[in-house]
Amino acid sequence: MTYYQKRRLYRRIYRIGLIIFCLVLALGAFIKPELPVVEVAELPPAQATSAADSTTDESGLADAIANAHPTCSLTTLRYLSDVVKPRTLFCAQVEVWALYIDGEMHLAVENEAIANRIIEHLTTYQGTATEVIDVALEQTVEFQKTNIPVDQFKGYADFDSVVQYVENGGIEVVTYTIVKGDTLSGIAFDNDSTVERLIADNPYLKDKKYLTIGDQLVINRPEPLVTQYVTVIESRTEVIEPSEEYVDDNALYVGEQKLVAQGTPGEKYLVEQVVYRNGRAVDRTVRSEEILLEATSDVYQRGVKPLPPQLAQSTLIRPVTAYRVTSRFGPRKHLGYHYGIDLKMPIGTPVHAAEAGTVKTAAYRGGYGNLVVISHGNGLETYYAHNSKLLVSAGQYVEKGQDISLSGNSGRSTGPHLHFEIKLNGVSVNPEKYLPF
Repeated sequence: MTYYQKRRLYRRIYRIGLIIFCLVLALGAFIKPELPVVEVAELPPAQATSAADSTTDESGLADAIANAHPTCSLTTLRYLSDVVKPRTLFCAQVEVWALYIDGEMHLAVENEAIANRIIEHLTTYQGTATEVIDVALEQTVEFQKTNIPVDQFKGYADFDSVVQYVENGGIEVVTYTIVKGDTLSGIAFDNDSTVERLIADNPYLKDKKYLTIGDQLVINRPEPLVTQYVTVIESRTEVIEPSEEYVDDNALYVGEQKLVAQGTPGEKYLVEQVVYRNGRAVDRTVRSEEILLEATSDVYQRGVKPLPPQLAQSTLIRPVTAYRVTSRFGPRKHLGYHYGIDLKMPIGTPVHAAEAGTVKTAAYRGGYGNLVVISHGNGLETYYAHNSKLLVSAGQYVEKGQDISLSGNSGRSTGPHLHFEIKLNGVSVNPEKYLPF
């Protein structure tokens, strides 16, 4: 074969390959993706013919389709008519195992094995208790084998996505009544929420300086679509907190108290029947209790001496003018005893001296952060903690109302605020006995 014959042959082969390639591309544009079709129902001939006619009124055709095949739609029929047979319409359905919660369909899985695995997961206790009395679901949960139209099929869900959807797909709205000792941060912690979310759900909090006992909060917290109740038997040890005993002391002012004997915690062993609702304990019944170690009491001296004139006349002023009370003096849930009052405000807010006096401390002090302590005489001192900047120095005399610092978030702090504390003879007293907040 000569050079020119070979050249003509190669050209022909190239042209034939190019034609085949173009044909494949052209056919690919008209081929629909394969569907998991399990049922095909043909539309009656008269309706199929009119459906293939582009001049047919769509509303009338949709009605005809609905009467002939209630589970089919015009979209599905037109789609299938392109791939099945010209001028003939078909309705296709997909076989699924559908999840129903109280009769409402939610998701679909591919086979019975996955469906059974999900039901087993939802009806099995996931905790560590060794004795399980009962596991029950509040809702009716089941999988049913069914067929759904192709155009409504969104794909099969796998095991993990179904479990995540069921466990996190709902919202529970609860109403909480504020009690003594509550703080926004504590309420948020107890309800798997945040302070910011509580304020967003209760806008009136933006205009309040402090929480009021008896006020109600609306709390939106994530809640599973299926509620699981589990009853188990658990054993645990529990700390017995020291009780408090008070002895009157004429050397201390009214409102003062001084710890003179530190109590020691005890310990007890409990066997309880516990009911969990979606993993959260909602009921505990003690079946048996054994004291392993007795607790001893904290002993306090309690002041009965009349207040000095300057405090009795409430000469102190508030250290800031714009604030919201987030934590008061006294015991707090989860956080221990609070020896002052917390006032929330933006970082950089000017802080004023509550009374004239001499600056005793102006430095960083551990959990207090940047701290100012002012001595006012007669054993009276005021503390201003968590500042971002100090404007005074130790030994400096300050006037009542003078700027001494800028508020901040230093030290052990959960957010921007001023911790204000009053001490008499080294003992913290409730600031609200002398100042309204």
